[in-house]
Amino acid sequence: MDRTVREDTGVKQQILRRIYLFAGITEADLEILARMAVNKTFPRQATIFWEGQEAQGFYLLITGQVKLLKSSPEGKEYIIRLVGPGETFAEAAVFGEIPYPVTAITLEDCHTLFFPKWPFLQHLAASPALARNMLATSSRVMLPQTKQLEDLSLKEVSARLARYILERCQHTHGEIAAGLHCELPTTKTELAAYLGTISETLSRTLSRFKSLGLIEMDKGKITIVDPVALQKTAQGTKS
Repeated sequence: MDRTVREDTGVKQQILRRIYLFAGITEADLEILARMAVNKTFPRQATIFWEGQEAQGFYLLITGQVKLLKSSPEGKEYIIRLVGPGETFAEAAVFGEIPYPVTAITLEDCHTLFFPKWPFLQHLAASPALARNMLATSSRVMLPQTKQLEDLSLKEVSARLARYILERCQHTHGEIAAGLHCELPTTKTELAAYLGTISETLSRTLSRFKSLGLIEMDKGKITIVDPVALQKTAQGTKS
């Protein structure tokens, strides 16, 4: 194997080793997947794939931010999920052998690893550990989406935002505690749309959280000050 190829494969193996989807699989499996993965970069506001398009493979986001959305017949966009670094997307379309169920658009310049459909499925058939991880990952993705739908119908904006901050902290640090921070990984307009509100309401709610001593803010970074109060806020429902 060429030295450059070996080095590139080694770098990709290090990345994959940290990803939940590939936890617990053998080093031999990791090497196969690293060789399979293709580096793909996209500029801001690029469409990675369209809803209804035949699924060619799935992606692991290394850097940047991606929104997954569905469009109504009237042309209105609904953000289903905001994908951050270290997360995979479109794996359900590959696993279920169905067209892409959403459109994927970059919110920033993005670096991804792309796993082509048929080579991945062939390897999946030979790796029970990877197959189990695929099922577990699908469950991990579905749960937040179910909660999001519940929040949009039952909870105030403050509860939705509090839950979002807590989830970002958990994803970044693996825990929720005072003093930990998370980045708001998108524009206020996109985040507001994801939370089912408008940017002005989002800004007011963030300011109120700060005045109540729940968080501190520094540009796009949020530091949790009172995690208990923030969790209580996240549990609130519409009156």
